[in-house]
Amino acid sequence: MKKLFFLVIAVFFVQFLDGQQVRVDSLCRQAYGEILSLRFVPARKMLETERQLYPENVYVDYLENYIDFLRVFIGENPKVFGTSTDKFGVRYDRISNLPDTSRYKNLLLANMNLQWAFARLKFGQYLSAAWEINRAYRMLTANVERFPNFIPDDITLGVLHVMIGLVPDKYVWMLKIISMKGSVEQGKAELYRALDNTTKNSPNAYLHNEALFYLGFIELNLSPNRKALDKLMAYLNRTDNRNLLMGFLKTDIHIRNGQNDLALKLLNSLPQSPDYFPFYYLRYLKGECYLRKLEPDSATLYFRYFLKYFEGLNYIKDAWRKRAWAALLQNKPVGYQQLMDSVKVYGVTEVGADKEALKEANSGVAPNTNLLRARLLFDGGYYAHSKTILDTMNTSHLTKDGQTERIYRYARIAHRQENIPLAKKEYRRVIVMGSSSPRYFAANAALKLGEIYESEDSLTLAKSFYEKCLDLNFDEYKNSIWGKAKEALSRIQGK
Repeated sequence: MKKLFFLVIAVFFVQFLDGQQVRVDSLCRQAYGEILSLRFVPARKMLETERQLYPENVYVDYLENYIDFLRVFIGENPKVFGTSTDKFGVRYDRISNLPDTSRYKNLLLANMNLQWAFARLKFGQYLSAAWEINRAYRMLTANVERFPNFIPDDITLGVLHVMIGLVPDKYVWMLKIISMKGSVEQGKAELYRALDNTTKNSPNAYLHNEALFYLGFIELNLSPNRKALDKLMAYLNRTDNRNLLMGFLKTDIHIRNGQNDLALKLLNSLPQSPDYFPFYYLRYLKGECYLRKLEPDSATLYFRYFLKYFEGLNYIKDAWRKRAWAALLQNKPVGYQQLMDSVKVYGVTEVGADKEALKEANSGVAPNTNLLRARLLFDGGYYAHSKTILDTMNTSHLTKDGQTERIYRYARIAHRQENIPLAKKEYRRVIVMGSSSPRYFAANAALKLGEIYESEDSLTLAKSFYEKCLDLNFDEYKNSIWGKAKEALSRIQGK
């Protein structure tokens, strides 16, 4: 019995103890789960207990940094960013003292570099962020060479390879200079390998939700493959209902797929307690859902809440614009203009939605109310209602862009309703009508045609429309649309 006892202890230490300073024990894994659930209060208590038991366990420093990163990234509060940056340096130095023989040393340092690069991007510190991304890449590639088949490496390296694969062509020369290589498909393969490993009964099971979140975000934003999202949704539906981050991802998938009622039901069921970090963006999303149901009073309530309590930077301008849209739906043109004046004053223009909000405010031109209703209803998945508005609206006073948008909405409805011949026809009309416009309709029509032809294995036609998308000069949602087209070209070249 004594020999068996020492054998079990030895196996435990080989599995969870690297050197004398990294312990990924059960308490740390529980804390990890709470952190990814955004339940920072119980996570901190667990980490305090762990530090008392094992003061030299620098994995505690890493997890404390993870909490601060998520607070900064989700909350976007400049004051929190400033105080967290000071703590980052102390924790980084402690982890740097691990022996080079530790497989966790480069992994933890690389993760911290990448996390803080994401945080710095929120606050416009692009040069520092680029330097940290490069450092994370070098640390991880070295770790993979030294410790092959160390699954935790696959998660972060997968994210990095996806990011590298999305770098615009005009900047690829910079990647060559600093010897950074990677592709979207390579990164996704690494993440799927990690997800598969963490799904099984392995010591890496505690990393499952992290791999799942990254993959869900990537598939949702880059890939037209609904089967992949459906597979990931099956995983997501098995996650703990207390996990707020996974709840957000599920909500986002429903919203992007036009499942507005499902998204709203999920938002109303998400947990709320002082144990959770306040995720005010979820109130913004709830406002979006009500707006898409053409319920402006409820939408206004949640946008007001978001604007009152959120102390961050992004989606402020767009929240004011959405309040202005609600006023239009209530037939209050004066209220619309007053609210659009606030768009010019508050918030920043780092994300596409805020850029478009400011552009609309500066134009001084209110959107056509019927086209706005049709757009909102389409986004919510209410296709029949959206089409009825397009069919019955007065088109005599529409501008050329307005006419193009109307055809674009028809094309999008036909596509979602799987009337592919009609969708192809209408998308082509949009490209002809809107190619010289700074609006996004023609570019996104080309992107969608590329996706249709790719799904039909007509790769030559798919390639031509993806290239057409990249050739068009437009102002709206450019980074997002071009990023999808570039990733699609890379994807079909591998087929």
